[in-house]
Amino acid sequence: MKRWLIAGVVALALAGGAVALTWTREAPAQPSPPPAPRTVAVVKTDLTDIREFKATLGFGASQQVTGRRPGTLTSLPAPGAAVDRGEALYKVDNRPVWLFFGDTPLWRKLDTADLKGPDVKIVKDNLAALGYQLGGVADEWTPATIDAVKRWQKAEKVEQSGVIEPGDVVVLSGKVRLESVTAKLSASGEGPLMTVTATGKAVAASVAARQAEVFKKDVKVTVVLPNGTETAGTVRSVSTEAKAEKNGNGEETPVIAVDIGLDTEVGSFDSGPVRVRLTSTARQGVLAVPVTALLALREGGYAVQSASGQLVAVKTGLFAGGLVEISGGGVAEGMQVVTTS
Repeated sequence: MKRWLIAGVVALALAGGAVALTWTREAPAQPSPPPAPRTVAVVKTDLTDIREFKATLGFGASQQVTGRRPGTLTSLPAPGAAVDRGEALYKVDNRPVWLFFGDTPLWRKLDTADLKGPDVKIVKDNLAALGYQLGGVADEWTPATIDAVKRWQKAEKVEQSGVIEPGDVVVLSGKVRLESVTAKLSASGEGPLMTVTATGKAVAASVAARQAEVFKKDVKVTVVLPNGTETAGTVRSVSTEAKAEKNGNGEETPVIAVDIGLDTEVGSFDSGPVRVRLTSTARQGVLAVPVTALLALREGGYAVQSASGQLVAVKTGLFAGGLVEISGGGVAEGMQVVTTS
């Protein structure tokens, strides 16, 4: 039955005359117009270059103490102990070796009036700081000086000779903290005995030589401690000697040692990794665009592209926070320039 129906329909179609067949095809899609380039406005702003460096918290550089008094070591300090001016650093044959402050070690016996020199001044300055009145010329050994030495020796309960031997005192720059003691009791009082550091905590940084110019003596910095808290610090010294140090890739790179003192006492940590943050450059009221708006010119230098497509040559200044300072006769605040992001 179904077969007859189909045959009948075909027959009717043929009986009606020729049949026109029309083939159709979808038109090709027209390409979309390219999106308009993204633009940003040139802004007038303040730029600040803030840099961070890895560093280590501790007590600063250590210094070796060498004994010069013949005899037997009978008393040594414990690591971590602090020793101030006029206090015994150690004992030889049960006689104290005192700590004096200064920058010139004693190199001769001071026993005769009219001796002059920086070593004499060291002794007189320290006795004066300990409360002994000496008078006279600052660097001259006088009878009054000998009398003051005898009074000091009496207070220290040692022989009142009025004489100072080179091995009687150790001259260091200030109050010290015992870092380590290498000598042993009963050993000789001459030779390397211990290492000391300053008593205040400090930060040591090894900075790549190409970046070290941002550190200057007395520059203020921020120290980020291991727990994330921040404290103020001051650059105390910047080495002038570059040393090779391996980076994370095992490559040697020249570094500069930077010593930073802490402006406030940090009680939470004695040592550990820290970060040092400082503002190296600040520019106020400058024109700036995102770094992604800069175009490198084939002939050298940079340009920005205006919204109309024109290239405008610019001079670059400070790079900070993803922005770059630009200047030039063709740029102005509010001008729209093309950026890639």
